[in-house]
Amino acid sequence: MEQALESKYRELQAEYHPDRFSGAPDAERVQALQFASLINDAYDTLKSPLKRAAYLLTLRGVDPEEHNQAHLQEAFLMRQMLMREDLEKFLEEENFEGLEKLKKETTGEQVEILDEFESTFNAGDLSIAKSLYNQLQFLFKLLEEINKAEEKLLDY
Repeated sequence: MEQALESKYRELQAEYHPDRFSGAPDAERVQALQFASLINDAYDTLKSPLKRAAYLLTLRGVDPEEHNQAHLQEAFLMRQMLMREDLEKFLEEENFEGLEKLKKETTGEQVEILDEFESTFNAGDLSIAKSLYNQLQFLFKLLEEINKAEEKLLDY
């Protein structure tokens, strides 16, 4: 799927690139610029699993940005707190191995939840899909924090 997305993106990008319309009338140049912007936004949305999930929910009338802690299980929230405590400890101790293990664990959990999101969304269970999306938000944020911690330890 990613190759097809990349291929279609490049094809559309080449077709509507503003440079191709440099000699065209103003209206066509503006339209080409708008199309190029839409193509870039669409690609950005579809390439990111989190943004793609949010977009799919929106298409079905679910507001992905509506936050409700009731969508999240207490066990999941507790686990997130523990993982963040581990992150702080590993950063403080400059423990790269611990960070790598936490990163691998978080990435694995993301994959599992993305698969579950796809199944529940396709089955039309939007309430569970929304809950899974909220879990993904936590996991993507945690992974971002892990990457920043690694960069900090490496002085990037």
